[in-house]
Amino acid sequence: MRQSIRIAGQIRRSVFYEGWHGPAVLEVLHGLDAAKASASTPVANHSIWELVQHMRCWHEAGLDAMSGKPLPHAEEADRLGWHPIPDFSEKSWQIEVQRFRDSAERLTQRTATLEDKSLTQQVPGRAYDVAHMLLGIASHNTYHCGQIVLLHRYLHLH
Repeated sequence: MRQSIRIAGQIRRSVFYEGWHGPAVLEVLHGLDAAKASASTPVANHSIWELVQHMRCWHEAGLDAMSGKPLPHAEEADRLGWHPIPDFSEKSWQIEVQRFRDSAERLTQRTATLEDKSLTQQVPGRAYDVAHMLLGIASHNTYHCGQIVLLHRYLHLH
């Protein structure tokens, strides 16, 4: 099996289903409404909605990097996806979830089509290769999924 297909599988499992670590992001988001997704809590700096937006922006940055666009520099990268949400309506939440799902699907499909030699190419604007970036995105999804699980539990208790 090509390494690119294995990595695509890691990204897919972090977002869609059958994660080795536990539930995938979309499994945790299933049935979550806009009010809970946008809720501020004293236990976290970001809402679930903000976390989803942030992960989507990194999916998109990864796709851009594979097309030759440099990843954002350190300061910009630290802010990537943490922009204000102008509309907390249920419709806007469903649109964000769909945008997240679509970006993950595009990233997974693009990754699966890579030849393994492409995985060793340097990411524009970074000192690491494409495989490292893609595995980092999968790990990033898993990390934030854990935060979402904890926030979800907190919101159900309060």
